[in-house]
Amino acid sequence: MSWQPLAERAEALPLILAGPIVRRVEPHSVTIWLALKEARTVTLFVYEPTEEGHTEPRCTGTRQTIRLGDHLHLVAVTARPTDREQPLEWGKLYSYNLFFSEESQATPAAHLGTPGIFSMADEPLSQLTYAGQPLPGFVLPPRELEQVRIIHGSCRKPQAQGYEMLSVLDTLLANAAHDPVRRPQQLFLTGDQIYADDVSAPLLFALMDAGSYLFAGNEPELLQPLQLPAQAFPPEGRTPIVHTVAMFTTTHPENHLLSFAEYAAMYLFSWSDVLWPDELPGTQDLWKAYPEIRPRKASQQEKAERSFKEQYYLIDDFVRGLPAVRRALANIATYMICDDHEVTDDWFLDGAWCRRILKNELGQQIVRNGLLAYALFQGWGNTPEQFEQSCLLSTINRWNGSERAAEVEKINALLGMPFPFSGKGELRRSKQALDWHYTYNAPAYHVVVLDTRTRRYYRKPSDFPGLLSRSAMHTQLDSALQAQADVTIIISPSPVLGVDFVESIQFWSRLRVRENYAFDREAWALEWETFQNFLKYLSRLQRVVFLSGDVHYAFGASLDYWDHRTHATARFINFTASPLSNEGSGSQMAVLAIGYPRLLQLLRRDSPSVDFFAWDLLPGDSLIANYVLSNIRKRLYHFWWSLPRLIAARRSKREIVLPAHGWHTGSFDAFPPNRSYRLNYLRNSMAQMLPQRKRGVFMTLYRWLLFPLQVALGAVTLLQKALGAARQNLIQANRKAEQKRLTSRALHRPFQDAITRTEKVEQKLEEQRVELVDATFRHKEWFSKWKAGELIVGYNNIGEVFFETAKNRPETEIIQRLWWWTPTTGIPTLQKAEYHASLAPPDPAAEPPLP
Repeated sequence: MSWQPLAERAEALPLILAGPIVRRVEPHSVTIWLALKEARTVTLFVYEPTEEGHTEPRCTGTRQTIRLGDHLHLVAVTARPTDREQPLEWGKLYSYNLFFSEESQATPAAHLGTPGIFSMADEPLSQLTYAGQPLPGFVLPPRELEQVRIIHGSCRKPQAQGYEMLSVLDTLLANAAHDPVRRPQQLFLTGDQIYADDVSAPLLFALMDAGSYLFAGNEPELLQPLQLPAQAFPPEGRTPIVHTVAMFTTTHPENHLLSFAEYAAMYLFSWSDVLWPDELPGTQDLWKAYPEIRPRKASQQEKAERSFKEQYYLIDDFVRGLPAVRRALANIATYMICDDHEVTDDWFLDGAWCRRILKNELGQQIVRNGLLAYALFQGWGNTPEQFEQSCLLSTINRWNGSERAAEVEKINALLGMPFPFSGKGELRRSKQALDWHYTYNAPAYHVVVLDTRTRRYYRKPSDFPGLLSRSAMHTQLDSALQAQADVTIIISPSPVLGVDFVESIQFWSRLRVRENYAFDREAWALEWETFQNFLKYLSRLQRVVFLSGDVHYAFGASLDYWDHRTHATARFINFTASPLSNEGSGSQMAVLAIGYPRLLQLLRRDSPSVDFFAWDLLPGDSLIANYVLSNIRKRLYHFWWSLPRLIAARRSKREIVLPAHGWHTGSFDAFPPNRSYRLNYLRNSMAQMLPQRKRGVFMTLYRWLLFPLQVALGAVTLLQKALGAARQNLIQANRKAEQKRLTSRALHRPFQDAITRTEKVEQKLEEQRVELVDATFRHKEWFSKWKAGELIVGYNNIGEVFFETAKNRPETEIIQRLWWWTPTTGIPTLQKAEYHASLAPPDPAAEPPLP
């Protein structure tokens, strides 16, 4: 069957385009999110199962959908118990149904079990429920910590390598559907639920088509200042507008989402199989719509067709898993937070990016589109009460899509679109702006979901960002101090305790490349002062668990904390699960998963842990800093030991943090440190230990594979960077000329031609670089079996977090169990890893000893 536009298939589609997705669930409220093709009044009923096997209504709520376009209407409907009804109980299993009525409807309202509502099948509920259950449902978190089951994951791209993993949640729920003790109660999606900046060409063409149909009845969104619709910029042809006009820094600009309609369609395609065509558009469909981008040479046409077929193959696995994903999201309370890819790569990464984009008309518009889509598709369900109190929903309902409409300014203010920015300090926004951080208070734990993307602190435009400003730290974390829970769970898109090897590369690479974007330099620990303040602030909680994603590999880490002044101790545990679907290449992940533990052994670290001393510096007081520096200079002859410490000692004006080993006896007798840390990387207790000899052979083979092409690869990369710098200079010269009104059309054209040709040469060099890398690692399938090591799992994965109390010791353990599919010659096998850590704060006497 050939590609069919959505308009030709629309009549055969059910009412629900995406959802139902269970969102925020508490004893006093239950929220379900849906996307519909027609306006409806939606009523939610929540039921409690009885001992006789029936269901009894517990609470209800009704809400009218809001209109995005003639064929797309959204609703997050909330049911609440009345004064006469008892609230829902912690740890219990409940079910729900949704009823859909029109304003003039006289007949009984249709519901999820009515054909044509959830699906066109005769028994649609069979696609939405688990065996033996008449309706979809959810479990509230239990009162006992040992019964808590939390799922988390991040980074989900349709055309990614590896097996899509969010669909595995459906299996976990099905295996414990009737057991509220074993059944997972909460799902936290920790960022990059969509990739707006990295879309495959055939999928983008389908999104453009779907967006046009769904948003019918609106005025076409015109991209400013070009006054052209997004449809004017074809797939594989968006690099100039994204790089040159919007000034974004993404490395995949050719298929970037632009319009609000495209962002909305991307969410619908990511969470549901309803809008997907039986066959994605092909090259002929694309060239028919945009004949100007058809390659002239037959060889180039064949290459484009091969590229499309490769993307079809990758997307096919993603689409096959969508029915399971849809059923899972309908049966577990789901909480979300955005990272950068929901908007664009490097979104608000550093002050220089913010300064450049926030004075760029098109850049602001695209950011607004991504943030608005996040608000309606993710944020609404996180904090439904906040959205009910805001006028954003009513404003969207009135908006006709025009950039000139009065609603646009109001939407910008409510979304918190920042004002023009100098590149230093905090982003300023309207007092009406919605908050993207939020909390959840369960009986056995307290959850804080951080907004580390829009509430940053920028010391200088080109410096590493502080992921939370001081004011944001208080705003977002004070609730945890007030809750006084036994365990505090903090959701941070980026790992708080990252892999030191990777973060060292990010730090030291600044000596060669000043811009932060190529190396994603936004780890917590890179901005030293913010990171130290964050740990000090949280140390009062004693037991803190971070759940993170972002980095495209999974691991576990813990940090023991000793405060020498207050004698307080704390334990921080960080579990990272990433990606759900964006697996790195076999060679890269093999080196990280297998090579990193080997590196620790070469550094004579018997265990994957390291101790640190930390000093606080008062403004204007250089006594401690000079004292520490003098101790380092005493061993200046030991160059590899002293140089990193000299740099670390000057890294922040308010803090000094140094490794605790290698010092002369009595080095810190005069000024002992204020705090001590012990950072430990948790071992996968289920890893198959690789014999030392075999590991050594592996690393030797890797080095020999890398060496022959290293020089050529370096030369191509160097030339790429030079051309990139030249292109940026051309762009800046062009902009300055425009600002001075010196460019006529005749002068403007050579600038644009030079920029375009430079980009084409860069693309050619990138193709050569990729070929060199592929040549270096042409045995990729062989490398792929090394993606899970003693510390790191590099396959697509999903994390399951739970708690256990050992019989032979009083303290509670927290465990992250990672699930992933490993490729084999036959049927893929579901594998798992486990990382264990005690929640008990460290003994004060166990702190790292002073030299």
